Amino acid sequence: MDSGKIKIAIAASAACIAAVAANAAIDVIPLPAKVAERGGVFSFRGDIARIAKFSKDASIPAEGYRISVTPSGVAVAASDAAGGFYAVQTLRQLETAGGDGVTAIPCVEIEDSPRFKWRGLHFDDCRHFFGKEALKRTLDFMALHKMNVLHWHLTDDQGWRIEIKKYPRLAEVGSVRRGSPKRARDIAKGEKKKNSRWVCDDVKYGPYFYTQEDVKEILAYAAARHIKVIPEIELPGHAVAAVAAYPWLGCTGKNPGVRWQWGISRDIFCAGNDKTIKFLEDVLDEVCALFPSDVIHIGGDEAPKHRWKHCPKCQKRIKELGLAGEEGLQGWMTRHFTEYLAKKGRRAVGWDEVLAGNPGKDTIVMSWRGSKGGIAAAKRGNDVVMTPNDFCYLDYGQGLKNDPHEYIGGKVTLEKAYSLEPTAGIPAESAKRILGLQGNNWSEYTWTPEELEYKMWPRASALAEVMWTPPERKNFADFRRRAAKMRKFMSDAFGANCAPVQ
Repeated sequence: MDSGKIKIAIAASAACIAAVAANAAIDVIPLPAKVAERGGVFSFRGDIARIAKFSKDASIPAEGYRISVTPSGVAVAASDAAGGFYAVQTLRQLETAGGDGVTAIPCVEIEDSPRFKWRGLHFDDCRHFFGKEALKRTLDFMALHKMNVLHWHLTDDQGWRIEIKKYPRLAEVGSVRRGSPKRARDIAKGEKKKNSRWVCDDVKYGPYFYTQEDVKEILAYAAARHIKVIPEIELPGHAVAAVAAYPWLGCTGKNPGVRWQWGISRDIFCAGNDKTIKFLEDVLDEVCALFPSDVIHIGGDEAPKHRWKHCPKCQKRIKELGLAGEEGLQGWMTRHFTEYLAKKGRRAVGWDEVLAGNPGKDTIVMSWRGSKGGIAAAKRGNDVVMTPNDFCYLDYGQGLKNDPHEYIGGKVTLEKAYSLEPTAGIPAESAKRILGLQGNNWSEYTWTPEELEYKMWPRASALAEVMWTPPERKNFADFRRRAAKMRKFMSDAFGANCAPVQ
């Protein structure tokens, strides 16, 4: 084709794009705070991040940005690198592709900044291990949605998933279990045991864990996308994998074996044993050396006190310190590690059960059993991350017709996730304590990365808009329209396995 025909083809393609884009809505998730459409388009070839002109403006809020698109070009202003990065994510969602490699962006003015600074997603590698590539894909999708915190669940009863060099058996033993519960669809009639909810598939699971080099690779990948990675080292409960590796960590001194069933175990860390406390300090030392995050999650949920009630060491600790029984002992343990982390310049975050132990005001509370714990924590002066199970648990059923996937129970529809108001029920003077929110992906009933994506998206897209967009800008009908386009984009560009938008 000669140069004249090429120019005609490009002009025709650009004109087609202009006709479409000029009439298109601003199909961005999360929806920007302020948008003014100007009419017309800017057409270009190549990558918008090299074509746009960037400048720094200290008056723009942290992580915020300003975009001006005219027929002659694109200008972006931000006060920090994260804001510039998020501006590019917005621009890429605005792109309309045409023939001959021409792309167009509608002429628009956007002023945008996040409502909350904690915009998180939780990733459970313990019950089912997904690996580096699945985790990187999740980080890519988070970046697209302007999420900035990955809560990485690395230790639990069913698997210890991070290398600790001082205690090699954590990876050697704690990352392997005899099998997993069978899927409900795979349990034969009459096979379910009388006294057990599950049947073990007896297929060895593991060893599956991240080396410290793997962790560094993931952290670098996340940092390039302006995502902070917060590790979770569970204590005092959900400790069976660690106790199986080193039985002296528990109250009985016996090896319970890495737990293959889901649920909660009585075998927790022995709070009365100084060696156990030292072990956890050593683990946190290596974790803090690896992770630059200023926040470390120490769990605190679902810790049965049966072993402590019958443990001489735990009872001695309670008596010597004048604690209020076993709940007081957990409170002492939480405060001990909160203070230990504080000496390293880190803040502890724990599930809302930690409130029972009267934690220090510097402890961040993650409210999962509804919003009640978060409301109480905010009123008492603690910072809070809202992740109420009835809105944010992405392992709950989606309410979809003919859904082939198994869920832990409950129901969080797309509309329910979108309807969350994180500050509801909180007095205005305490609302500033709400750092933000996150979606949680517990993986008991999620076997593969493809299933994980199906359960996350688009519900995580809905939560992303709650995290970022001013509440007065939210509209579910409009979001659902944009979510359908985002689902297609994620499928076309990344091969993502997103659930239908209903």
